[in-house]
Amino acid sequence: MAVRDRVISVLEAWCGSAPTDNTISLSDLWNDTRNNPNHPHDGIAFQPEGVNDLLDKLKTEFRKPGPVRLDTSVLKTTSFKPNGDIDTVNDLVDAVIACPNLPPL
Repeated sequence: MAVRDRVISVLEAWCGSAPTDNTISLSDLWNDTRNNPNHPHDGIAFQPEGVNDLLDKLKTEFRKPGPVRLDTSVLKTTSFKPNGDIDTVNDLVDAVIACPNLPPL
């Protein structure tokens, strides 16, 4: 599975719905899916709680055995808006692609 597909899968697990628009802001995606029955998160702020959950899910996904393993631990809550450059789904995919490689398992 391509990195983009894996990130989309993580986002679906994170907020309960796969984004249909890759230019959507992650904070808007989080807010738009607050009451999603697949993953309700009403009352949980995007920053830092929601972002920390997203970072944990990315770390789990990209440390799995396989030919493409990435060290997403370089991404921090400060990497995301309002302080960082990661704002949209596309920004997140680009940031994950830029993460250092881990050795394949």
